[in-house]
Amino acid sequence: MFFLVWGSRGRNKEIGAGEFYCPDCDDHRGYKKIAVTRWFTLYWIPIFPMGKPVGEYVECGTCKSTFNERVLSMDPKAAAEKFEAAFSIAAKRVMFKMALADGEIDQSEIDTITQAFANIAKREIDPADIAAELEAAKDDPRPVADYLREVAPGMNDTGKELVLRSAIAVAKADGHIDDSEIAEMHDLAFALDLPKAYANGIFMEEGVTQITKRAA
Repeated sequence: MFFLVWGSRGRNKEIGAGEFYCPDCDDHRGYKKIAVTRWFTLYWIPIFPMGKPVGEYVECGTCKSTFNERVLSMDPKAAAEKFEAAFSIAAKRVMFKMALADGEIDQSEIDTITQAFANIAKREIDPADIAAELEAAKDDPRPVADYLREVAPGMNDTGKELVLRSAIAVAKADGHIDDSEIAEMHDLAFALDLPKAYANGIFMEEGVTQITKRAA
């Protein structure tokens, strides 16, 4: 008696390659993009493909883990680096704007900005960048709070407090704090989305008039 043995099975084909962030390796690795196609088999031998690929997946070239192809659009390390760069720029501009809130800036304020920026960004501010940043801050009409609205949601409370305390230190560097600087600090606290009681506690410790209501 003659039996015809037929069926189907999946066959994998590499359709792409590149570099991606592998969640399992927690680093950038090479990958292969694989397409899976159903093939008609006769006596377990693939004869011809049965239509279009039924699925695709990404395989890490190092750990061999497989992922949905959406993983190719994920890169938390790159996102973190981008955020850190944006945050450093915003924090630097905030401090220069705070120093200029009373209409002038002196060397004590620049020295404080230099130290505060090193505490925030974990790197020294380029001395050649100080003059350029000062001019940019003078020419930019936006209020100090605007610089942090986009990055504040990604900051933890410790980072927010560090930025606020740094701004206060800059304002106090010349020996006095005027009403315009106090207003800027209150706006900054709101932009950082710090709870009023939390911000008031910081202001009290720093000898600054507390927040009484949200700025319009």
